[in-house]
Amino acid sequence: MTAPLTKKIATALLSLLLAGVFLELGLWQLHRARDVLAAEQVKPEQPIIALTSVAAAGANLRPVAANRIVTASGRYVQVYSAPNQRPMLANGKRSKRAVSLEVRLLEISDNRAILVLRGLEDNSPQTISEQVKVTGRLYPRQTVDTSDPAQGVLTRIDPALIAGLSDLKLFDGYIIVREERTIEGQKISDSPLASPQLRTRIAGYYWQHISYVGIWWLMALLVLVLPWISRATIKQPSQVFTKGQANG
Repeated sequence: MTAPLTKKIATALLSLLLAGVFLELGLWQLHRARDVLAAEQVKPEQPIIALTSVAAAGANLRPVAANRIVTASGRYVQVYSAPNQRPMLANGKRSKRAVSLEVRLLEISDNRAILVLRGLEDNSPQTISEQVKVTGRLYPRQTVDTSDPAQGVLTRIDPALIAGLSDLKLFDGYIIVREERTIEGQKISDSPLASPQLRTRIAGYYWQHISYVGIWWLMALLVLVLPWISRATIKQPSQVFTKGQANG
């Protein structure tokens, strides 16, 4: 095998390898663009279900349970304040205004309990001594503190902050109230807070990923074509020079 032929084969293999890498990078960006598009779409609501059917006390909240609209019946046993919260708006974005929210601990059957976000905090909290039935969206626990620790204050809405204060087994996450009634069916209140579906956050924007697809695939095309264009460009002047010498 001659040296020029070996060089051509090596160049071709290297070009194919680089083109394959750029092609895969383009496909990865294409999949990311599809993920962004899918994350922006609101999923159809599933039927209302009992809290105990999708979650278990003392266990981490499963992804399939988050965002579900659930019901739970029991009695409020504690009231907390959650300051400096920026609640979700109906469009899925956070409010720019920080407010204090009222969170209560709802004790249900079998010595279990879950945090319930009822709405904006009132200077005179409503007294609710009877059993209630709560309907609302189940959210995962918060992970970022919004205030300093204090008596009766939740620095974030997270059952881990009150674990050990009683012998209750706590559910992970919390419920944002949509409807609150007594066991007899009498309406107590409607939460003024929106409770939209939480959406998966994916870095970047749809068209940003699409533009990267074009860039990577253009690079794949260039590494396939440029070596042979360069060879043709180099070869052509040498041929002209040889002909000129012959004519001379």
